[in-house]
Amino acid sequence: MSELPPITGTLLGQSIDDIEGTVWLLGHDLRSPNATVISTLEMLLALHQDDPDLKDSVRLMRGALVAARREYNMVCDLLDLARFELNDYQVKRIPTDLSALLKRCLDEEEYALSIKQLNISLKLTDKLMVDIEPELFERVFSAMIDNVIKFTVKADQLKIESKRTRSDVVMTFSDNGRKIFPDFEEAIMRRAPQWDKRQAGSRSSVGVGIPFVYHVLKAHDGTFTAKSDPQSGWTTFTLRLPAHKPTRGVEISDG
Repeated sequence: MSELPPITGTLLGQSIDDIEGTVWLLGHDLRSPNATVISTLEMLLALHQDDPDLKDSVRLMRGALVAARREYNMVCDLLDLARFELNDYQVKRIPTDLSALLKRCLDEEEYALSIKQLNISLKLTDKLMVDIEPELFERVFSAMIDNVIKFTVKADQLKIESKRTRSDVVMTFSDNGRKIFPDFEEAIMRRAPQWDKRQAGSRSSVGVGIPFVYHVLKAHDGTFTAKSDPQSGWTTFTLRLPAHKPTRGVEISDG
């Protein structure tokens, strides 16, 4: 960015370094109060979700919890994306069942998906073991679901499938919502300057989710691709990871 927008420069600093430092600190400061909101809503829902007299209040709390979690993930994704881009993130890998992790994330996203009234089809292979940092992939799945919600309309279809190949684990998210323009599949993986596009009315968000997913997969020695089929109208995002390789035990001879 060669020039600072006047308002942005005044609010966040007088140089690129000032803005980067302020945004970094602001992101860290935002996470703490947001985490408090999330834990409070979770506790209230646990106490009152079965109370018939509070049905409407419970519904509002669920909506607020979805929004709070999305905001928390957005801040975390923004900070971690910067660390990935600077090669300053040390991934902590543990053996994880990718399909089971997705199912837990879908349970948490159930409210947002039900509001959208998507027709969801799951075809998941059990015990898909990969070596990943689970918390990162919880946010990967949240970003994928958020992307589907943004670019589909009521009653559209979402198909999620997973399988094991000889050496990899593959998971796909396919929907029949808005298509990706031809030759733009790779561009959406990169975080592009947003200010001019926002001013021109052609950009409505910072577009962090898909680049975050791309960098998480890359950091785990995997790949992340997107493709729209002009004939069927379906868009498919493909996540591919090396399958977990069990550690072989060392045999000790009695002699």
